Amino acid sequence: MHFAIIGQGLAGSALAIQTAKKGHEITCFDLNVPNSSSRLAVGLVNPLILKNKTLFDPSQVYLNYFDRFFKDISELFGQDFLSRNLIREVFQEKQEIHNWNSLLNNSKFDDYLGPVENIKIPTIKGIGMGIIKNSCRLDIKSYLKKVREWLNENHNLRDERVYSIKLIGEKILVNDKKYDGLLLAEGVEASWTEKIFGKLDFSPTKGEGIIIKSQKSNFDFPVHRNIFLLPEKKNIYTVGSTFERNFSLQSPSAEGKKSLIKDLSKWFLDDYEVIDHWAGIRPTMKSRRIRFGWHSKYKNVGFLNGLGARGVLTSPFYSNHLLSIHSI
Repeated sequence: MHFAIIGQGLAGSALAIQTAKKGHEITCFDLNVPNSSSRLAVGLVNPLILKNKTLFDPSQVYLNYFDRFFKDISELFGQDFLSRNLIREVFQEKQEIHNWNSLLNNSKFDDYLGPVENIKIPTIKGIGMGIIKNSCRLDIKSYLKKVREWLNENHNLRDERVYSIKLIGEKILVNDKKYDGLLLAEGVEASWTEKIFGKLDFSPTKGEGIIIKSQKSNFDFPVHRNIFLLPEKKNIYTVGSTFERNFSLQSPSAEGKKSLIKDLSKWFLDDYEVIDHWAGIRPTMKSRRIRFGWHSKYKNVGFLNGLGARGVLTSPFYSNHLLSIHSI
């Protein structure tokens, strides 16, 4: 079968790879918009909801698929896109350490929480750091770029807008070319998905981040307290990102930048210069549930959307699940 795939973000890339793995031909339509939510995501894989120290359920299921998927990816492309430096949670009070140690006594956290380390970093205000096991970071830009090259060299990549989709019986026409199947992974735009499947319960969230150049800091692992501080290269860090449901501007805002700097100032003591400021819109749903499925009438038409802030972790599982529930 020959599938058309609309979108080449995290969802579309995972669908393309796993559809091709099943032996199907694929043509991917994607305009490579530089400020899409996938291309602006920071790439963290984190099994915990750090705000209230609970598990992102079912973390182990997602992690198992994630590990297998990116093991296959490294073999396919001859490149490892993952940094395995574990996230550290910063503590400023003894009670926070006590609460963390209490969680360590709960067996359900055995695979996710590590001991409190007495790490002393002069530019971080804290009395210890808790290790988050099974955390890592995906180099999203390199990964999506490599998938794009693979599509262009081994399959079909169409850097063009989808102006027409026609479903006539079992015929599927995309931009007037015939395909046997159609997979929609449009993200927050989702215009074709909603035309074909009906209105989705979208409630997009805006994320903003800044890139800073510090004066003295030089640690190589992600750090979190009320916000993430992520090393990029020597003295360069990403700070972010915010999570805003009610927003009027899609572009970076003065309020977003101010909020990031305020949150960072509570525990990061280094002098720094803001060298970049970005914003992206996540395709999240009101129900906070990931949406996917196949059309009841047009049997080879499916969609995957709503991955939101956890798309790096969940895209391998849901792309595989979508394909596995349909006999293609």
